[in-house]
Amino acid sequence: MVEAYWPVQPPASHERNGVAKGSDRRAHILKCAARVFLELGFDATSMNLVAERAGVTKPGLYYHFESKADLLFSIMSYAMDVIEKQTMEATVGESDSEARLRRIVHKHARTITEEEGGSFTMLVIDETNALSRNDHRIINHRKRAYFEVIRGLLVDLKIQGILRDVDPTVASFSLLGTIMWITKWFEPGGRLSGREVAQQVAELALASVLREAPIPAGDLL
Repeated sequence: MVEAYWPVQPPASHERNGVAKGSDRRAHILKCAARVFLELGFDATSMNLVAERAGVTKPGLYYHFESKADLLFSIMSYAMDVIEKQTMEATVGESDSEARLRRIVHKHARTITEEEGGSFTMLVIDETNALSRNDHRIINHRKRAYFEVIRGLLVDLKIQGILRDVDPTVASFSLLGTIMWITKWFEPGGRLSGREVAQQVAELALASVLREAPIPAGDLL
């Protein structure tokens, strides 16, 4: 059952930096650092620049984070926290697999376009190779657990005849890839609002894997 994968339970060590429980200053540093990493790339960003952008001293930065890789891991953990929390809350009280999938996909897209920190998920896609072996394992565990939630729902929908004639694993990668790609091109303040963009992308993604509802015979006459 899908519920076996939810909520995600990553190894306890991912909380070593207390992202969710940390100070406002710590959260501020995470957000500033993420913006610099997204702007310049991980390799081209120095801890001096992060400290400057965050308005803290370099010793103050190292008080919170052991290294640049440790800072990156904390940002990725924060991004995963945001996605997991928002999508989990969207499915509370819902048992229908299609409704759960739709809520997760729409909320994930809206989190990227509307929630502060949602765009940081781009780093989870692009920069995992910069992590230590153990941190890489932890982030991959969380990504895989989230993936299995989606795949489990699609397996249920295949059994119900709602999934298109595609493999649930392929459909899961396609669905998540479409949503995650928003981080590559979306810029707030454009012609469409973040909510409108999320709505359209989510519906396109869902339409690519779900069958259209059958048209009642009476409507064909």
